[in-house]
Amino acid sequence: MFLRSEHAIGAGSPAEIDLEVPGELPLRLEAEVVRIERGSRREGMAFRFIDQLATKRTLANFIMRQHQSAQ
Repeated sequence: MFLRSEHAIGAGSPAEIDLEVPGELPLRLEAEVVRIERGSRREGMAFRFIDQLATKRTLANFIMRQHQSAQ
C-alpha cells in the first residue's frame, strides 16, 4: 500500500495503520515501511503488511460483499 505524505518515517520502520472497513470493526494493520519516495509527484511511503490471518479474512469478506453488490 502506498500512502502519500510529506512526512515519512525511515525504511524498515514498523508501523500500525488503522483502517475503517464499512460493516466491520476497525482494523489495526501491522506493517513495515519498504520504500520512501521524495521530491516526486508521489511523495510518500510504501508499506508491506505483516501477515495477520484475521485481518486477511475481514478484508476478503469486505471485498466479496462489494463485488456482490456491484453486480
